[in-house]
Amino acid sequence: MKRLRIFSLISCFVMVLYFLIFSFSEISIAEQTSVQNCINSCAKKQQVCLNINADRRLCNVEFQKCVTACNSESDSPSSTQPSKPQQGSDRTVKPM
Repeated sequence: MKRLRIFSLISCFVMVLYFLIFSFSEISIAEQTSVQNCINSCAKKQQVCLNINADRRLCNVEFQKCVTACNSESDSPSSTQPSKPQQGSDRTVKPM
């Protein structure tokens, strides 16, 4: 009887542990796929930019900005809070 009780407690513990590990691992997988989808969208936008513009540097800069935005969204603690715009980042540099 004592062995049966110990075996049942161990079995319950293993099942609960198994449930916790695999239920919370799906959260990180979902975050990775959303970031990957965002980066894929950036790559598609880059292809469109390359078809429209002859300047590859402009398209590469826009692609890097898009990827940075995707990565910063995944690093933010809460996606519901809007991020504060960086001061001076909306200015464009004009050649003299």
